[in-house]
Amino acid sequence: MSFSDFALRARDAFLDAVFPPRCVFCDKVAPLKNGICAQCETKAKRIEEPVCLKCGMSKKNCECKTKSRFYDGLCAPYEYEGAVRKGIHIFKFNSVRESAKPFSCMMARCVKKSFDKVSFDIVINVPASAASVKKRGFDQSALLARGVAKELGLVYDGTVIKKIYETKSQHLLSNLLRRGNLTGAFEVADKSKVEGKTVLLCDDVATTGETLDECAKMLYLAGADKIYCSVIALTQIKEK
Repeated sequence: MSFSDFALRARDAFLDAVFPPRCVFCDKVAPLKNGICAQCETKAKRIEEPVCLKCGMSKKNCECKTKSRFYDGLCAPYEYEGAVRKGIHIFKFNSVRESAKPFSCMMARCVKKSFDKVSFDIVINVPASAASVKKRGFDQSALLARGVAKELGLVYDGTVIKKIYETKSQHLLSNLLRRGNLTGAFEVADKSKVEGKTVLLCDDVATTGETLDECAKMLYLAGADKIYCSVIALTQIKEK
């Protein structure tokens, strides 16, 4: 073992002793595998295969026959419930920035598996509102997208899409009102960054997929060739 390797291991051991690693889902100190403790690994509900690469859901829950989307594909490793939901809430609402790294690694692995034949040109994120960033102290989707880009060896640009006015939180609205709530809320700041390119758009969660779809629409209008989406988790909402 070289001195540099020894120094790195010593540094990591020191950091683990002072700041012991915590499970990304339950936030407890425990032996981890890919950021997850053994208990949460059994509780976290993965998207059941076979998976529809258009909507990201298990094919038995696929909604593509009844819903059209501007994006070309969506992937997520987990369903948004139970331990996964709790972990994402800790990340977003308890301002645990450290969760971004393991979450982005999960997303990157899912992208590699789902879209292995796709050559991406750029990674971008769904922009958070100014109020959300001020409240949390960071843009969680930007952190995730930056991490995914690093894992995949791709270029990240957090300035491509801007949110130009505040909207009501999507989770407070019925399915019927969600799409209209976002119409015109986003714009592409510089079309030259996406014209003719294959884009990977990242966010934390997809519920109805309306936020991703509105961003994808604006990217297509700006000249993007293909748009794929990546999130930590998604859920299926039954129409009311």
